[in-house]
Amino acid sequence: MAEIAQISKRGQITLPAGVRKALGLEPGDTLVVRVEEGKVVLEPAVVLPLEVYSSERIEEFRRAAEVSSDEVEAFRKAWGLD
Repeated sequence: MAEIAQISKRGQITLPAGVRKALGLEPGDTLVVRVEEGKVVLEPAVVLPLEVYSSERIEEFRRAAEVSSDEVEAFRKAWGLD
């Protein structure tokens, strides 16, 4: 498949509808752009969501991770460290 796309003054291109349809691309999709052997290569990117934690949520994690001295003793015994 070969189609024509033009670069705008701002360096943008519009992927022809046939290309978007063939690749299942939708508005808002992210692409990886690289140059290979003098050619521009576009590939769908894998984007994973990133959760930003508030100070309160971080404190909640810290509290949940606390271990009592009795638990430490039980772990050491179970792991053969005592």
